[in-house]
Amino acid sequence: MIKVIALSGDYGYLNQIETTIKSIMDHNRDVKIYVINPDIPHEWFVNLNRYLHQINSCVVDAKVDPDRLKNMHSSFEHINSSAFGKFLIPEFIQEDKVLYLDSDLIVTSNLDGLFNTDFGDKLLLAVRDYNEFMFFNSGVMLINNRKWKENQVMDSLIKMGENHKISNGDQTVINDFFQDQIGELNLTYNYQIGFEKNAFWNNLNRTLEYLDEVSNPKIIHYVTPDKPFNLVSVNSLRDKWWHYRNLEWSEIISKYGSFDKSRIKDLSFDGEVFLFTRMAEIQNIEQLIKKLPNIRFNIAAYTPMAFLLLKLTQYDSVRLFPNIIGKTLDKEIDQADVYLDINYGPKADEVVERIVQKNIPIFAFDQTKSPDLNYDNYQVFHDDQINDMASAISDTVKTNPKFNIEVKDVSESLDLILENRKSVVRFGDGEFDLIRGDSIPYQNYEPDLAEKLKKIILRGNFNNTLVCLPDVFKDLNRYNHYAEEFYKSSFFPKNDHFLKEIAQTNNWYGSTFISRPYIDLVDKSKSAATFTKLKQIWQGQDLLIIEGALTRSGVGN
Repeated sequence: MIKVIALSGDYGYLNQIETTIKSIMDHNRDVKIYVINPDIPHEWFVNLNRYLHQINSCVVDAKVDPDRLKNMHSSFEHINSSAFGKFLIPEFIQEDKVLYLDSDLIVTSNLDGLFNTDFGDKLLLAVRDYNEFMFFNSGVMLINNRKWKENQVMDSLIKMGENHKISNGDQTVINDFFQDQIGELNLTYNYQIGFEKNAFWNNLNRTLEYLDEVSNPKIIHYVTPDKPFNLVSVNSLRDKWWHYRNLEWSEIISKYGSFDKSRIKDLSFDGEVFLFTRMAEIQNIEQLIKKLPNIRFNIAAYTPMAFLLLKLTQYDSVRLFPNIIGKTLDKEIDQADVYLDINYGPKADEVVERIVQKNIPIFAFDQTKSPDLNYDNYQVFHDDQINDMASAISDTVKTNPKFNIEVKDVSESLDLILENRKSVVRFGDGEFDLIRGDSIPYQNYEPDLAEKLKKIILRGNFNNTLVCLPDVFKDLNRYNHYAEEFYKSSFFPKNDHFLKEIAQTNNWYGSTFISRPYIDLVDKSKSAATFTKLKQIWQGQDLLIIEGALTRSGVGN
């Protein structure tokens, strides 16, 4: 069973949010965590998911417009409006049962028992406030999300949160709105640290009794401004918070099995879509993004961007370029596989003209097309043909891999070796696998080796050494069906990110195929001459041939 948890906060509380998540994951796997936030960079989510996916878990970027909550009344200086994001759970989360947690707490145990608790006729379950016994603390709530949706509670909660007379922020709203619809959880699920000093000096025995009643708290909640992440704090469990703060993600994942470091790598995509807009409104853009998770969408503008666009950063495949300038714009145009002419309002004619000059395919919808653009590579879809456009983008990327990498052909490469007595470093698909983080049959992946191989390619030719890459970046039709399909469907998509990094160096390379000038070619008529030239390299030379034990291609074979 997947345990669904919701947190809410902003970038200023990022360390606390991550510490709470670390504490959850240190005791639980198979967890889906939504973080309702206005401004946390999506790269943070991508990085966490590299680890969490290894234990069937994930963290979801639930972007909320800050204007939605700007009028909330928090009642306390140390609490900001993002704490009210819990009111938006029915909008962002589809699952029926959700555990909401504040981000100034840590989880110290497995939560299966809590998630198995039955709601009965209640809309949420919570722990009594240790300081105000008539009320429930809103920092830990097991929410009957199905009932919240059926009763359409969200708008009412937000409206109540705007009342500047509420005494205890979102907690007052939760208690006043739900009243007898709140069921009681055991004290151990919200052990509220921070009241001790006040309770001690004011003889608040009931508060002290609540604290003494729990010997092994399952959730420790640092209420009041006395937080363990302050310079100093009074509460007695400061070290518990710092224990989780200082845990490495690899330590946490290793508790559930072997940690696979090779999976901690950059995202890669099958292709690049570019879109330049002068307005925030873009036709069907979010639907296309959802349908094409393996295509990267690059959206640019000359100006800052409204939240309508900023919220798209919640998707792994979206990059935004507000206030884009010269070289950055040049790079995005150069790397585009497809241009989308689907923005409302005026078009960036100077950008479209450059796209046309490069013969990049342009796709548009009826409603947002450029009416006067005369371009053979321009395709218009009806407004409801979102699936058709998505398929066309995918097909275009598959059939037109574009990497601006110059590789000399086999004949030129052999001439360079013969005329200049060059040494050769040859990179085939196996070496690219190693760089990417995968092992191959006769070489296990090793991070240091991968990094050294990568540096050799990016440096290019050096000290009379010819660095060779596959000659596949122009005219794949030269190769037989098997080879062509391999590079289109496997090599290009898997190595997309690194190939584009190579292209940016403007290096040129020799051809890896100096050692295989026959098997993959459709036209083999020149292969005999190539082998003759190849043999000249060693003609009259004493040779020492070094072979890997498992390559099976030398002596005795």
